[in-house]
Amino acid sequence: MLYRERLPARQGDAELVLLHGWGSSSACWRSALPLLRDHFNVTLVDLPGHGRSANYAATYEQFTRDLLEQLPAKAMYLGWSLGGMIATRITADFPERVSALITVASNPSFIRRDDWPAAMPSATFDDFLTRFQKNPVRGLKRFDVLQGGVVGSELGAPEVQYDVLHWLAELDNRQGIAQLNCPSLFLFGEKDGLVPVAVTQQIGSLQNIQVFSDSGHQPFLEEPEAFWSAVIAFCQRHKGEAEVAQHYLDKQKVAASFSRAAESYDGVADLQRRVADYLADKLNANSASALDLGTGTGYSLPALNAQSDTVIAMDLAEGMLAYAREQKSRPADAWLCGDAEDLPLADDSVNTIFSSLAVQWCENIAAVFAEAYRVLKPGGTFLLSTLGPDTLFELREAGKAADNATHVNRFLPREVLERGIERSGLTLQVWQQTTEVLEYQTLRELMNELKSLGAHNVNSDRGMMGKQAMKRFIAAYEDFRQPNGKLPASYQVWYLALQKPKL
Repeated sequence: MLYRERLPARQGDAELVLLHGWGSSSACWRSALPLLRDHFNVTLVDLPGHGRSANYAATYEQFTRDLLEQLPAKAMYLGWSLGGMIATRITADFPERVSALITVASNPSFIRRDDWPAAMPSATFDDFLTRFQKNPVRGLKRFDVLQGGVVGSELGAPEVQYDVLHWLAELDNRQGIAQLNCPSLFLFGEKDGLVPVAVTQQIGSLQNIQVFSDSGHQPFLEEPEAFWSAVIAFCQRHKGEAEVAQHYLDKQKVAASFSRAAESYDGVADLQRRVADYLADKLNANSASALDLGTGTGYSLPALNAQSDTVIAMDLAEGMLAYAREQKSRPADAWLCGDAEDLPLADDSVNTIFSSLAVQWCENIAAVFAEAYRVLKPGGTFLLSTLGPDTLFELREAGKAADNATHVNRFLPREVLERGIERSGLTLQVWQQTTEVLEYQTLRELMNELKSLGAHNVNSDRGMMGKQAMKRFIAAYEDFRQPNGKLPASYQVWYLALQKPKL
């Protein structure tokens, strides 16, 4: 099976696909991922016979079909060596899928041709093919010498790697490179022993080129600071149709707010318990492992323990975790303080993710779904409840009458969640909506309850009301008072069941 890994951005929605070279794997990019994820959703791929695609064999045409099925609808592509040749061919053949192209130490024609002298002689390439076929280990050592040996090559499945090695000779992008319509950047190392820097003279009139004077075949490892600065600057200029996320939530304030509310939470969380109980009824029996994502005070841990052999409790708020661990009736096998958008768990490691009224506090919901896909085992289930945008609409409308500031937490519309689910690879099994209406004698009673839950306004642009604005706010909320004399607070509750496809 072709290995693909998608790592969500900490900010923004720009998509970046990374394709490695022959004899390597997606691990070659690992050192740069923290930097890249500050800007992009990053998709990593292992070529056939390489890395975690070691047992995947395919023709180039089949590989391309399988690859595009797993990649974003449109993205920026960065390819190194053979990966750059593949990225260039994809850009030429499927221009609607590529918003910008970057190649690294990649020759439009790896093999020397009559009108393309700055390339490897055919005899040299054929000799390497023979060496690798006879002795793959020695062949890789020879390849390391040619590419500079900063990071050694990896021996995957030799037979498949041998087949993929032929792609270097078969792919010919000389015409395609002249017809590219998207922004393109070609990066080279001046000391490259595999792709002569003289090739820049042949493509220089066509594309943007940058040469790293102290690098060989791996400039992203030999001059990383200069290399990634150039890449990020280029990508920032050419994000194309990529969506830029707006950031409303202050996560530190979210964590601090819920930590402060740990002691008071259970005393006022009637709605939260009802929602969690309803969601827990959907749990599959005999799950080997389960993650309680946003465990809070650990209320749902007994239900998860009843259905799972191993239970992991995780929350963003350290105070909540500390309180939950003290509750002897709510045990867990492991306790983690972490972010749902960047789970501290291995790939394919849990059977069930359970999350009740937690993900609405996440900034990048697409990242939550992408991470759930990553850590779930094939066939695993993600059960969640969350709040829709009509939640606390009475507060929002009263706030509008008071001033122009934001006084109610924003909750995402359905289409944003659906888009995130679709991008993640998860399949939607169930989407159920209910409306819960809580009643209060006074507005102060409602506001105090929200504070006790830690669910008061944590938007970064929230405003402080003055005395006159507060009077308008209270008067506007009074318009919602019901015939029974109570003030309503409405919650739009969504229940979702998602599944990671089976192999």
